[in-house]
Amino acid sequence: MRAGERQHLKRNEFVMTVARVTEFVATHRDRVILGAIAVGFVVVASVGYSWWRGNVAGKGGALLGAAMTTYEAPIVPAPTVPGATQQAGTYPSKVARDEAALTAFEQVIDAYPSTDAAIAARYHRAAALMALARYEEAEQGFQATVDTASGTVFEPMAKLGQAEVLIASGSFDKGLQLLENLSADRDGLLPVDGVLMQLARAYKKAGKPAEARTAYKRVVDEFPNSLYVPEARQELVTLG
Repeated sequence: MRAGERQHLKRNEFVMTVARVTEFVATHRDRVILGAIAVGFVVVASVGYSWWRGNVAGKGGALLGAAMTTYEAPIVPAPTVPGATQQAGTYPSKVARDEAALTAFEQVIDAYPSTDAAIAARYHRAAALMALARYEEAEQGFQATVDTASGTVFEPMAKLGQAEVLIASGSFDKGLQLLENLSADRDGLLPVDGVLMQLARAYKKAGKPAEARTAYKRVVDEFPNSLYVPEARQELVTLG
C-alpha cells in the first residue's frame, strides 16, 4: 500500500469507526410507544401512529442495511473468461461500487425521508461523493445531513466531513475553522482527541506546521491515555 493511501485510511479511521457503531445502534433500536395512555379514540390513534412509525423505521433500516452492504462490497476484478459474469455482490472497481452505493442511499432518502435511516443515508451518500472527488456535491450532502440530523452524532460527523471536503478542495480557511469549532466542543458527541488529530493533519496539509504542532501537543498533554498519543508524539518529532 502506498504511503498516500495509508494516510488517507488514517484520516478516515476516526470518522468511519464512529459512523458504523452509530448506524448499528440506530438501525436496531427498539421502538416503543411514548407518552401517557389515554382512553377511547386517543388510545387507538396513539397506538396506530406508533405502529405506523415503527413499521416505516423498520423498513427504512432494512433498506439502509442493504445500501451499506453495497457500500462495503468486495472489489473483484472483472472476469476475463469469455461469457463469465461479475460475481454477485462484488464490483470491478471502487468507483463502480461507490456509484452503486450512491443510488442505494438515494433510495433510502427518497422512500423514508424522515427516518433515522435517511439521516445515516444522507451522511454516507455525502461520503461516497467525497470518495468520488465530487467535492461540491459532497459538501452539499454533508450540509443536508447537518440540517436534518440535529441532536444526533451524524450532525457533528457531517461537519467533520464538510471540513475534510473543504480541506481536500483547497478551501483551507473554512475547513480549519470547522475543525477548530468541533475541537472546542468539550461536551459534543465526538471524541475531542480524534477531532484534534484531524485538525493537526489539516494544518499540516495547509502548510501551517506551527499550528499543526500545537494541535498534536494538545492531544499529548490533554489526552495522555488516548490511542492517538503515539502518532501525535511521532508527528511532533517530525515537525521539530
